[in-house]
Amino acid sequence: MSFKELYMELTYDKLIKFDLIENFQEKLMSEKNFSGFSEFFSIIQEIQSTDQFIKDSPSYPGSTNKIIRGELISAIGATLAIEGSTIQREEIEESFRKADLNEKLERIEQEAENSRKVYQFIIDMCCEKKDNFIYNEQMIKQIHKYFTEDINYLSNRPGDYRDFIVSFGIPRMDGLCRTRTEIEKAMKNFINWLNSDRNEISIFNDPQIKAILAHYYLSEIHPFADGNGRTARALEALILFVNGINNYCFWSLANFWSLHRNEYLIHLRNIRLTCDPWEFLLWGMKGYLAEIKRVKYLVLKKVKQLMFMDYIKYLLANKKTEEVKINQRIVDILNILVKSGKIPMDKLNSSPTIKAMYRNSSPSTKYKDIRKMVKKGLIFLSEEENGKVYIEANLEILNFVVYIYNPLNMLTIHGIFTDS
Repeated sequence: MSFKELYMELTYDKLIKFDLIENFQEKLMSEKNFSGFSEFFSIIQEIQSTDQFIKDSPSYPGSTNKIIRGELISAIGATLAIEGSTIQREEIEESFRKADLNEKLERIEQEAENSRKVYQFIIDMCCEKKDNFIYNEQMIKQIHKYFTEDINYLSNRPGDYRDFIVSFGIPRMDGLCRTRTEIEKAMKNFINWLNSDRNEISIFNDPQIKAILAHYYLSEIHPFADGNGRTARALEALILFVNGINNYCFWSLANFWSLHRNEYLIHLRNIRLTCDPWEFLLWGMKGYLAEIKRVKYLVLKKVKQLMFMDYIKYLLANKKTEEVKINQRIVDILNILVKSGKIPMDKLNSSPTIKAMYRNSSPSTKYKDIRKMVKKGLIFLSEEENGKVYIEANLEILNFVVYIYNPLNMLTIHGIFTDS
């Protein structure tokens, strides 16, 4: 494909070559002053360093599982939202519960459960074949089958290619692959592209770039009657996971695409109109950087929570010598808040644990404990627009704690505490 062809509308014959990025790489190499090049490299480097930080961070079963489950639920909601199906986090959790008990699911619940099956399939398949992973059509068909089985999508056959013309996108465009024969040829070439260049040194052989571009290619082939977007985004997640990218939540780009749905659809259309994938790739990489930074924040927060409780236990064990003097009730309250996050004060007060804790105490005891925690900077109290008072553990107090060894090698803690 010449540079002139690069900015012409995509055709079936151009599509099945799967060389859009290779041709664009040639263009970039010919433009030494291309301004986006340094930005692109900078993003890749920051993604790699952030991903390495996450991998090097200690992993705790309970905390890690909570992050993964939360991100999975978020991604399922996001990928369904792109398709026009709105479902809340609590509803996704409920669909999982009902599915585990073999209870009847509503349509939207079935879509959520099917999405969970897809991501579990990806994890199981990658763990089994990770050392010698080869992409094939059957795994893409299986992903589509999991997404669409037990749901009546018009003219759709789970895991089977369509045999009629479709239109898609905003505004709608006719698919470039018009017949089953054209789909089969495109998919064969697509799989060859997925499995190629693994050992070739190229700036565009980066797993994140391969994942984003594979997402676009499969969306453009549009091999199924329905569920193509979900399948393309799942393939993107599969490529990230098999390459060891962000194993906490390798599907997190779904969140970014959903938050910017209109822009996402415009970018996909623009590639069709110009054969130019650069803006979509650069934008997608920026999105991935934002997502992986968010995961880094969650990992750091879990580490901070563990360090916070370690600090609180230290204060309890050394309450005779430390400036901050706390009791076991305060430790138990803070433990609840660390696990729950920010919650309404009335919800905390009505919890069975708190009621049992103060059952044999005077009414003022609980409020004295709360005031002490506020005074010593261990918690935040805030009033929201709804008039409710919220309470949360102040993990940021760790930023003001200084650990010093005295001459007897006894650890002492110095910090900044409020008197109000």
